[in-house]
Amino acid sequence: MSDASLPLVSALQRLGSAIDLLDAAAARRFSVERSDASRATELELMRGDRAKLAELLDQALARGRALETVHTDVTARVDRAIGLVQGALAQTPAQEDG
Repeated sequence: MSDASLPLVSALQRLGSAIDLLDAAAARRFSVERSDASRATELELMRGDRAKLAELLDQALARGRALETVHTDVTARVDRAIGLVQGALAQTPAQEDG
């Protein structure tokens, strides 16, 4: 190797180092973008899950309200039936054993 080629070799080494640094930076950037995409996908999935859970909660609350209404109605009917039975028993003369 001649003294004249030393600057060229040095320049090629620097170019190789710069390419290696650029490649590493590109790999890091790709990793960050892939990570960002993964986070965005995960966030979108969580939003979908949240919407589904909100819908299920609304359905459960509606069912709970309907059950409360039914419970109130059944309680009123049972109370009326008890009152009717008590009234009927009060009107029936007691029979004496013989």
